[in-house]
Amino acid sequence: MNVLINLLVFLLPILSSLWIAQSFNPLSSYQPLQVIDGAALYRKELTNGNEAYLQVIDLRKMHIDQIVGEVNNMGQKQGKYYQGEGGHYSPFFKNKLFSEVAEEYQQLYANNVFSIINCSFFEQYQPSTQLSFPIKLNGVVISGGNSPYGPVKEPKDKYYSNIRLKALVWNDNQAYITNYDRVSGAPLNQKAVKNAIVTYQYSDHPAKVLAQNQVNKYQVIGTLNKDGVKGDELLLIMTVNQATLDEAADLLRKLGVKGDIITVDGGRSTYLFNPQRGNIIVPQLSNVQENPTFRDLPHYLGFRKKSKNQVSPKIFLNQPAGKVLANKDRSFLILWRDNFDGDVSIRLYYEKKLIQNISSRTASDGVHEWTPRIPIKEGYFVRVSSWQDRNIFGQLQF
Repeated sequence: MNVLINLLVFLLPILSSLWIAQSFNPLSSYQPLQVIDGAALYRKELTNGNEAYLQVIDLRKMHIDQIVGEVNNMGQKQGKYYQGEGGHYSPFFKNKLFSEVAEEYQQLYANNVFSIINCSFFEQYQPSTQLSFPIKLNGVVISGGNSPYGPVKEPKDKYYSNIRLKALVWNDNQAYITNYDRVSGAPLNQKAVKNAIVTYQYSDHPAKVLAQNQVNKYQVIGTLNKDGVKGDELLLIMTVNQATLDEAADLLRKLGVKGDIITVDGGRSTYLFNPQRGNIIVPQLSNVQENPTFRDLPHYLGFRKKSKNQVSPKIFLNQPAGKVLANKDRSFLILWRDNFDGDVSIRLYYEKKLIQNISSRTASDGVHEWTPRIPIKEGYFVRVSSWQDRNIFGQLQF
């Protein structure tokens, strides 16, 4: 009997792992569009000719990039959700055309690119906009959030007075969704958390709460454990063409997602790109006069293979939509995109004259929080260049 018990104890984790792996296999109604080692894209027919697209991302083999527009204005002390109302900056980020984002991402990572989606909510429809909720990019909280549909003193609807927002946190091995604390900023205030977005639990989205769960385009996200080892290594993203949020979330539940399910920016802004399939769902023009376009968006997520990049090193640092404001003794975010692992240097120039070494050497992680100690005049510019090769650079003009 003891031998049998010991054998069962030994086999149980193995059998459990196999069962989880088998039970996750997409339903027979899902059509595979692209399957690679580490990621898969599926299509599912819904009722009335509508459709859903499922992405399965294995974080052990895939990398997630946050693609954010350049900063126009830092929005000092306008952040409502990070460490309390008005306790953090909430910058205005340039809205970037989805086709330009896809082209640039492929220039950086070529055949390693798997997909791109739009991500953060925004509620201002100018060339630059603040994000609705906080995000953390490679160790830096770059936005405090600015939505009136959240736990602020005077929300647009009383339902949101005590709403509990959710944070999606990920690293190179796993992801999880947890409660967000608007006073302390947890989990974004934790040093170990490098990348995170704050957003709605799907059931708290205004489209469900205030608009009677209307049918629309949505993107919902959940996490899943496939290998039986503690930690959810799979990120599941469901993009629906015409469905309710309940229906979209139910699709993830049927695939095994048991924890929280969040939603990111959807509706007319919904974007899904895959290099093999092209633009699957694209942001639409609006018929509403005061909201003229949704095709330019401030925040995207890009998914790519972790394998070595075969493209020549590049740095992209585009100009913001308007006049850049960098004030003495106030924080300013320098954002760039590159495709190499080496360090970069960041310098301030006027014409050809070096004014300041902002950072002689820092990681090429795409974000640097800078506090100018001198007045920044018109004509100054910041140059981000490869530490090993100064001919590889991008510039930000003031």
